[in-house]
Amino acid sequence: MKILLLGSGGREHALALKLKASAAAVELVSAPGSDALAELGHRVALDQENPAMVAAWCAENRPDLLVVGPEVPLVAGVADAVRALGIPVFGHDAATARLEGSKAFAKEFMQGHGIPCAASHTVTELAEGEALVRTWPYSYPIVLKADGLAAGKGVVLASDETEALATFRAFMAGQFGEGSKTVVFEEPLVGMELSLHVLVDVDAEHAAYALLPACQDHKRIFEDDQGPNTGGMGAFGPIPFLRAEDIQLMRTELVEPTVRGLQQDGLEARGVLFLGVMWTASGPKLLEYNVRFGDPETQVLMQLLDEDLGALLLEVAEGRLIPRDLKVKPHTAIAVVLAAEDYPEGAKKDVPISIGTPAITVIHAGTREQNGQWLTNGGRVLNLATSAPDLAAARAAIEAALPEVGWPGMQVRRDIGLKALRHAQAGKTVRDPW
Repeated sequence: MKILLLGSGGREHALALKLKASAAAVELVSAPGSDALAELGHRVALDQENPAMVAAWCAENRPDLLVVGPEVPLVAGVADAVRALGIPVFGHDAATARLEGSKAFAKEFMQGHGIPCAASHTVTELAEGEALVRTWPYSYPIVLKADGLAAGKGVVLASDETEALATFRAFMAGQFGEGSKTVVFEEPLVGMELSLHVLVDVDAEHAAYALLPACQDHKRIFEDDQGPNTGGMGAFGPIPFLRAEDIQLMRTELVEPTVRGLQQDGLEARGVLFLGVMWTASGPKLLEYNVRFGDPETQVLMQLLDEDLGALLLEVAEGRLIPRDLKVKPHTAIAVVLAAEDYPEGAKKDVPISIGTPAITVIHAGTREQNGQWLTNGGRVLNLATSAPDLAAARAAIEAALPEVGWPGMQVRRDIGLKALRHAQAGKTVRDPW
């Protein structure tokens, strides 16, 4: 099977490794790809955010499947352009991708289909927003979200009125272009956050979905959830204290209304939805939709999934997903991010990386190769990933591998999954204070 994979980061490297492990031979082409992805197949110089360019390449080269990694190409309409050629695409049309591309659209969708979520107000005028801040009816912090894509930087939790006003005015002044001139204000939700990935295959005639194990990401740069937010410093899954009835509750209150809503609104879906969930004192509430696999959650899920990934993604892309419990290993998986010096504010590049022979999977997220030497080339540089019979064993395997990989200035959190492990060891559930 010939597969074109769009993207260049750790998520795409994890997907590529799993695709290459398929039972049938896979000819992998990545665009724009990376030096690490080039070791697994061909690399082509395509602008992944240009639907016409990607479609032209597909028309000439006829891949059996296009897999779109990042969200920006989906919002831009790459899936629409390639699907119009009769080529199967694992990735949503632009209309459905608005669930991530527009925070206001996503909130309208949630509220319109009775999906539990934070109370919110969408604002498009400066005076209206300033008045809302001064008469804010909920507790602090105020959650302010730029409507459009902002490379993960468009959400601010303002701790007081001064910060809220300053953030709102910066958004309205075009901090993230036109995408921040509509702002969603939300009440804060308190509880345990988790990531739920769902494969979805929806059109006017049918609606099918399949759940992947719930994961938990760690956003802050420093241990004990201190410091600024990042793109994610590590994740693990499944969550040891999440019970079958908890999964069922998320299925009935969040997933199934989403799938029904897509069909009712005439939105076709051929890909994955990543539901950001906050489990509050009153149960699970939806924080946001992402229309692609999460990063670093994908690195965890690919360690757990016990199915042929290429065949599974093609099943979704061709509109023939069979609703079922996906086969997963009876393990816990973990992925730990190794980040560059100065991340998340910047990233010190071209630092030589030492990679020994760790007994785990090394995933390249932001590297380049020069004369046989790997160098840092991004904020999140490498991921170490593995699975083990339980979370404690998975954490121990990563700890044992850490001395094998490194470079000067490397940042790593050694507490990924530790809070959850202690929560589980204390006999607590998702309903207990986090």
